[in-house]
Amino acid sequence: MSRLSALGAWGTRRGVAALVVVLLVAASVITFVGSGDTKTVSADFSRAVSIYEGSEVRILGVGVGVVTAVVPQGGSVRVEMEYDAAYDVPADAQAVVITPTLVADRYVQLTPAYTGGEVLADGAEIDLRSTAVPVELDRIFASLVDLSEALGPNGVNEDGTLNEFLVAGRAALEDNGGAGNAALKEMAAAAETFGDGSGELFATVRQLGTLTGVLAENDEQVRSFIRSLSAVSAQLSEERDDLQAVLAAVASATGEVRTFVRDNRDGLSADLEALADVVGIIDSERHSLATAIEKGPLGAGNLHLAYDVPTGSIGGRMAIGPNADDFDGFLCAVVQNAEIPSADLACQIFEALIERLPKGEVPPDGGPPPDQTAPQGSQPGINAPAPDLRGLLGGARG
Repeated sequence: MSRLSALGAWGTRRGVAALVVVLLVAASVITFVGSGDTKTVSADFSRAVSIYEGSEVRILGVGVGVVTAVVPQGGSVRVEMEYDAAYDVPADAQAVVITPTLVADRYVQLTPAYTGGEVLADGAEIDLRSTAVPVELDRIFASLVDLSEALGPNGVNEDGTLNEFLVAGRAALEDNGGAGNAALKEMAAAAETFGDGSGELFATVRQLGTLTGVLAENDEQVRSFIRSLSAVSAQLSEERDDLQAVLAAVASATGEVRTFVRDNRDGLSADLEALADVVGIIDSERHSLATAIEKGPLGAGNLHLAYDVPTGSIGGRMAIGPNADDFDGFLCAVVQNAEIPSADLACQIFEALIERLPKGEVPPDGGPPPDQTAPQGSQPGINAPAPDLRGLLGGARG
């Protein structure tokens, strides 16, 4: 029984292994054959070392197609590929030659993986700017050889320059690792700051370029301005002694003014306050001043016309009008309005004096009354007694 059981178990294991092999083969077929539909794409590389017809085309390391042709084109190599149409590739995809190890076959990888957006069209071309190839080991060795020869005794170190540079570098950097590290960090921070402000920096550079262009377009005016500025500078240089004297005088006057202001601060303050009061009064009476300025010339002209040069007097006429018949009442009213003490007594005196004056009729033309004649030996209208107060105030008329 145990032998039969063992045989049964062995048979079961063989069946499972066969099933696994079948599944792997089917997966491989599905992976490489896919749905049967393919798309083509071509890419230009600067080099295509170890890329042949039949090399794999992968996406994220998964094989999706093969290289169908490698065509040299002078300075570049065109690699034509086909891949399973079931896989989408972004329209801006890049083609990169990958070297897994030094001895493994190389393959072409389409990157990045598709996540959305436009899809690479069938028959699309990827130009040289969107491809990359690994650096070959022989190129690295050749670069190292060139560098060693350039730095060796047949190069820059022919007279020991490199040795001196290394010695000087050691002397400068010895025990200064911390300072060097801090300097590198500061330089990194400065570079980051410049990077963050690149927009403003480039805008400033563009503005400077615009300014330079404007200056170039107006070169003759700029040169003329510089020549004029040079002439002014030369003139000032020739008169620097006079300028120094003027500046010294101004400095001296400034010092004297400061001393005067300091010594007379109280008086100046009082004068300024008084001046402020005067200015305030003038401001409050500006309408009266305006009236005086407007009417003053007319009044001065009338005064000039009224002045009698031979007698040295100013001519005038008093018009009493209807108050002449009650002149004592008029004088009484003047006294009372003036609030003179004993105004009532003055009114009584005015009344007694005025009532005693002779009264008479005065002709309309101002002549003497018909019943009065001038005394003998006198001229008419001169030293003639007045018939009444009206005649006295108005003057006798011949």
